[in-house]
Amino acid sequence: MKSATKTRTSLQERSIAFFWFLACAIALMLVSASMAKAETATEQGSSETQTVAPQDSASNDPYGINKKPKVSEGIGVDDHIGQFVSGDQSFNDHNNNRVRFGHFFDGDQPVMLSFNYSNCPKLCSVQLQNMTSCLREVDFEIGKDFQLVSVSIDPNEQTSRSRDTREKFMGQYNRPDSESGWHFLTGDRDDIVSLADECGFRYKYVREQKLFSHPPVFILLSPKGKIVRYIHGLNYDPVTMRRALIESAEGKIGSPINQLAYGLGCFVFDETTGKYTMQAMTIMRIGGGLTAGLLVLCLAPYWFFSSRSKSKAGAADSSKEPVAVPQQL
Repeated sequence: MKSATKTRTSLQERSIAFFWFLACAIALMLVSASMAKAETATEQGSSETQTVAPQDSASNDPYGINKKPKVSEGIGVDDHIGQFVSGDQSFNDHNNNRVRFGHFFDGDQPVMLSFNYSNCPKLCSVQLQNMTSCLREVDFEIGKDFQLVSVSIDPNEQTSRSRDTREKFMGQYNRPDSESGWHFLTGDRDDIVSLADECGFRYKYVREQKLFSHPPVFILLSPKGKIVRYIHGLNYDPVTMRRALIESAEGKIGSPINQLAYGLGCFVFDETTGKYTMQAMTIMRIGGGLTAGLLVLCLAPYWFFSSRSKSKAGAADSSKEPVAVPQQL
């Protein structure tokens, strides 16, 4: 009777272990399928964003219809990612105090830099206004998590004019305690040109139109002054800006999840789209780690119940009375 009960208990334990293993195996299959789907989507996105090599401009545009106007010739951005800005240049802040640009590299917060000027007919205002609207949708805050610095490329701009521009966009941002992070600087031509050259920012003054021609770009610098990322154009995506700030801060801002994502290299910047995408290799590594963890989780109950059954069986065998062997006469 006792033997039958023990056998029934052993079968129940093995059944529980089997169904647990089956459930974990199904969960593992679902995770693997989702990871494979994400990887396929990443590969398809990468293939779709591949650009075709440009052909001869003369053959495609024989009449020069798409040719850049003279006002745009010679301006642009040279990629200096990975290089450090010296910070030796000096400027005047909104209170007309002389500040060294390297003062903003405190080793803790990244710096978002732009080159603008207050008397710009349209481009600078649109650029700063769109970025301000974008940053309102980002959970990181100016002054608390990063610094925003705008350097005027007009050496004749007065401090009072720069102060008015600063107050305008601070009002649009409309977040308390952010004043310490807004910096609109003016300075001499030599310092402006020096900083622009170190950042790869090319601009020029057009005498005929009495304006500065320049590209719209934000430059993200690390807390130690390293150029990390260029954000081009006039349309800004809050998700992209958030990840760019995490990257430029070297994972020092945001939640531990942000730090983990930065440390694992989960996101990579795609220059063709101007956005961050999931990195396929990182997905495979995470998937491999999850697979190993799930396998251990699946097998642990089976090992436990098996060892328990064996120990019970051994104890039962040792408790049995030895059978008496008849002696021969």
